[in-house]
Amino acid sequence: MKKLAMIILAFALCAAGPALATPSIEFSPGGSTSGGWNYDGVGTLSFDQYIAVDSGMASNVDALVGASVFVPTLTVGEGPIGSYEVKPLGSSVLTVRSEDYSKIYLKATLNPGNLVPVGTVGGLYTSFTSDLTDVLVTDEGKALGSAVLTAIANSGLTTLDFELSLQGGSGTNYRSLSEMLAGGFTGGNGFSGAMTIPEPTTIALLTFGSLALWRKRKASN
Repeated sequence: MKKLAMIILAFALCAAGPALATPSIEFSPGGSTSGGWNYDGVGTLSFDQYIAVDSGMASNVDALVGASVFVPTLTVGEGPIGSYEVKPLGSSVLTVRSEDYSKIYLKATLNPGNLVPVGTVGGLYTSFTSDLTDVLVTDEGKALGSAVLTAIANSGLTTLDFELSLQGGSGTNYRSLSEMLAGGFTGGNGFSGAMTIPEPTTIALLTFGSLALWRKRKASN
């Protein structure tokens, strides 16, 4: 699962040194602007907009913190046993904007993915892949002074991995997210998410950084 891979990568990053912080944007509803996910019982999963950026490049003081993420509404359909397929309904454009929504810092196309319910929680886009394509850091984004946006822009990549974690899938008529989806019940609660450079590129960066560190240590002996 993606979370396990992220934990492994975190250990690798610690071993390789602080200069190799993974380029990622993390976001979740919170505070007075708290939002969440809502399921209508008939296949539409929507998100209260906009959602605040919590951290960039693993830092809660990155210039992008406080910016707003717009997540497209998704349709939920049958998938492989134990999971569902999701895809954007209407516009598939995901954006990261200024707090007042007047500037767009990053925009991308959100592709179809999966939803895997586990008890009262659920994971969306659970495989490391290019969930976001046509990724563009705008001129406003480049001028913001955000380390994570600079890293994404300098990578030359036009794809990012994307993930969402839904919390609290329980209600009067059901006890789990699976029962909610299978029974056609309405529901909603909080969620968190992240956008990250896809795994193969991250591993390549980690390998390069670890090799450079090894050579440096060897030269000093």
